[in-house]
Amino acid sequence: MDNIKTKLKLLCFFPLYLLIVSCSTAVVHTPTKITAVTVDQQDLKTLTKDVEVKFDTGYARSLKAGSQWRRIGVVAQGDVYKPYNDVFTVEGAHVHEAYLVVASNMLAGFYLPYEGGFSPLKQNVSITFE
Repeated sequence: MDNIKTKLKLLCFFPLYLLIVSCSTAVVHTPTKITAVTVDQQDLKTLTKDVEVKFDTGYARSLKAGSQWRRIGVVAQGDVYKPYNDVFTVEGAHVHEAYLVVASNMLAGFYLPYEGGFSPLKQNVSITFE
């Protein structure tokens, strides 16, 4: 009897599980090659104002004014900035470490170092460093 109750409970929760799993959107990225910059080109920049970033996955993050970012490389989409003494992540079905990709003072998306890929933003966001 207990075995039947357990199976019924599992059957009741299975549709909810499927709904939760199907709502988890993956962070979309395409493979890209990063070209590292030389040490003398790795300038440290400070973000001048807070920037709110909304991801296509439905999640959002804040880039805080005063946070520091080091230019570490270049991808086809722009310059790649790694957080200085910090970690930045993007989130979808999974959490990914991410670096900023900036072109013409616009945040174009993110470089995902472990995936070796670029994740674009649907709408670029203005970003200002000093």
